[in-house]
Amino acid sequence: MAGGSSAREYGADLAVAHHEGFAGVAQQAAESALLELGRRFERGLLVDLGCGTGVLARVITDAGYDVTGVDISPSMLVVARGHAPKAQFVESSLLDFVLPPCEAVTAVGEAVNYGFDRRAGLNRLGDLFARAYDALVPGGFFLLDVAGPGRVRGGSARTFVDTGDWAVAAHSIESDDHTELTRTITTFRRAGDLYRRTDEVHRQHLYRGADIEHLLRAAGFTVRRRRGYGDLRYAHGTNVFFAGKRR
Repeated sequence: MAGGSSAREYGADLAVAHHEGFAGVAQQAAESALLELGRRFERGLLVDLGCGTGVLARVITDAGYDVTGVDISPSMLVVARGHAPKAQFVESSLLDFVLPPCEAVTAVGEAVNYGFDRRAGLNRLGDLFARAYDALVPGGFFLLDVAGPGRVRGGSARTFVDTGDWAVAAHSIESDDHTELTRTITTFRRAGDLYRRTDEVHRQHLYRGADIEHLLRAAGFTVRRRRGYGDLRYAHGTNVFFAGKRR
């Protein structure tokens, strides 16, 4: 076993594991976003908030659209720049990033729930949604998924994935008042003949679907809820929102 370390948000080893083993949501969301773009615009810019390792950006840029990805994790962006070289990427908190004029905005993989920025919370989402609305051209859209109460069935869950090159063990606990989720993650990644260990603790704010819908409508959007992306269906605890800006 190699020496252990800790990271605040998606360090280098977890970023690689996430890209190789946990990219299904981003892939399905990308295909949904591309379908909506194709219905509305022949070209244009999509801003991907919480872009992670660039899975969504790759799909959208390969189809001929421009993408600006935004993420707070430098390690995620290292992977993203290699995976989606035609996209542009910015290291920033979602709360600080100034959205440029664009045709679409996405925030998938529960991006708006994460508490890596200590200012995060429901009181800041209204401002984010308003900035997204102002940045979108008429006919544009904002596609996002948001974790809510019941995200962890039974209040606690453990997962373990082992590929041989890396392994990820996670323990997720939902608070008794169902407002916060804490996920303790241990990553082992092969380093020569040994495995390097990294420990991270991720916290998410959990938001009721009705509160998110209210904030989106207050920003000016028309709002529809969806069960998931493409073939991916969320059974409980997560809401998908399609928020449109009228032409």
